[in-house]
Amino acid sequence: MAKQYGVQWKGRSYDPKDWESGDTINQCLSAATACLYGVTEAAVLAAGYAPAIGFIHSGKPKAFVYDIADLFKFETVVPVAFQIAAKGTHSPDRDVRIACRDSFRKTRLLKKIIPTIEEILAAGEITPPPPPEDAQPPAIPEPVSIGDTGHRSS
Repeated sequence: MAKQYGVQWKGRSYDPKDWESGDTINQCLSAATACLYGVTEAAVLAAGYAPAIGFIHSGKPKAFVYDIADLFKFETVVPVAFQIAAKGTHSPDRDVRIACRDSFRKTRLLKKIIPTIEEILAAGEITPPPPPEDAQPPAIPEPVSIGDTGHRSS
């Protein structure tokens, strides 16, 4: 991608404690992956999965988030990071966040994450366990709909 976008690439190098020490592309990549991790964590939590129970990454509070985010990283945020770095921005983190937001909306990334998680977890034709007999229903039940999908309930 460095060649494709005309960005000088010296490798992935950054110090999370010293943002300014990184070159523009590394700042862009860090900001972009942070955006992806945020969206992915929201999806993981919304679907009721534990963010810390990863398969590839382990020992981190967001290991599962990193596992899932890696599936989308090179089709979403990495190109965005290189595009922004190629522009020679003075505020790479801000510009990357805006570009990621636009990319996530355009690609409908959030709608893809949960089905992808379910597809991965269903590999090997293992069915999810049924809820325990003493499981409680949602605290706030879904209201009865007055219309079809897309209409607000009363």
